[in-house]
Amino acid sequence: MNTILSTTIKTALISTTALAGLLLPNAIKPETPAVAQNSIAVVYAPPSNVRATPNGRIICSVRRVSTINIYGENNGWYVTDACGTMGYIHHSQISFQSNVHTGSGVRAGLCYVTNLRTGQLAVRHSPGGSSFAGLNNGNTVQYIRGNHPWYLVTVINGPNSAVNNRTGWVNANYLDCY
Repeated sequence: MNTILSTTIKTALISTTALAGLLLPNAIKPETPAVAQNSIAVVYAPPSNVRATPNGRIICSVRRVSTINIYGENNGWYVTDACGTMGYIHHSQISFQSNVHTGSGVRAGLCYVTNLRTGQLAVRHSPGGSSFAGLNNGNTVQYIRGNHPWYLVTVINGPNSAVNNRTGWVNANYLDCY
């Protein structure tokens, strides 16, 4: 009787361990110290591949500037659920929200154009440089980086589709960020 019970327990333990190995990618190790536990990052260099393992098979590509959840780090690769399943994105493709400058008012990285009385908000090649596009009140941009009053942004919703997904510098005095 003890032999049968012992064999049943061993079989259950082996099955549970095997199932856990299938559900968790080999590279995700709970004992690995995580640099960025449950953080939010901005994918600022799309298209950015999310992979099953570091340098492994591509699960999906993040094709626009967007915020993603980060759950841990493994040698420069960050664990994310951006594809609807756990995968890895390389550190060179993301920027952490903690890098947002204090007092910028940017928390999630999305901003709305506001307070324009006439004309459009210029999207520029460099801070104070020549403009290549204009935005209207209510248009949406994704904050990437910068110090007030100049933010580098990617246009999410511009006055016409040709402006969307373009990246440039704008005067932050005309942005309401959250």
